[in-house]
Amino acid sequence: MKRIGLMCVLVLGLTGCTTSEETKSIKKDRDEVETIEVTTSPEWVGTLVEDVPKGTESLSDAVVQQITLQYKDGSEGHLSKNDVIYETTVGDIGLIAIGHPNQTPSFGVYHYSRDKEWVMHGMKHFGITDASDKRRHDLALPQDLMYTIDSEIDDVERPVKLWTLYDETQLVTILMTDAFSVGDGERINRHADGVEYDRLNQPSGNGIYYISQDKLILVTGNLSEEELLTLADSLPEPSSVSFPFDDTE
Repeated sequence: MKRIGLMCVLVLGLTGCTTSEETKSIKKDRDEVETIEVTTSPEWVGTLVEDVPKGTESLSDAVVQQITLQYKDGSEGHLSKNDVIYETTVGDIGLIAIGHPNQTPSFGVYHYSRDKEWVMHGMKHFGITDASDKRRHDLALPQDLMYTIDSEIDDVERPVKLWTLYDETQLVTILMTDAFSVGDGERINRHADGVEYDRLNQPSGNGIYYISQDKLILVTGNLSEEELLTLADSLPEPSSVSFPFDDTE
């Protein structure tokens, strides 16, 4: 496979809710990765991004074949489909989270879109260190306190905002984008304040979505569907300046 980019990063750890990250932009030809944001754990020094082989069907196959992690000692880490935490597609958007080898707990969240082929638009790597700080978000989460990391990808046809809340064992991502018709959802027989929820048939994890104020909100993770629905019920309106958190934070 053709190697299209090497991301070298400073040695950083999480220092807060939305941490100080070493952010790099890689400008390439159209249809290649435009923005990569990385927060590293201590031994991790770079990420090699390769082409996705044409005809790749599953999102997990795409990210496993595309990403190689590079470590301080010169070794490389390769992702495994066995470590996928969640994998979901809604319309032409793909979102996948995967645990990283040799660094536990350490995760990556990858945002893709698909026309005929999968194209990565952004990724965020993060872990848990002694400096990491959990916060309370006044959301209906299984745990009162969770770490949080966010990102925004606006240089694509369908801009998205992402928030990932996580701890040592649980990880959930909330995605917001402009509303569009989705044909692969299944209506859930449940209503809350007039909001209609749909479930996604995911190969890993659970996912639901709903439309509110002309925004499509996706909530996915390794939580149960009922836990995701309870979390979605606790989210403020998409127009809230602090979405998905409480305005008072």
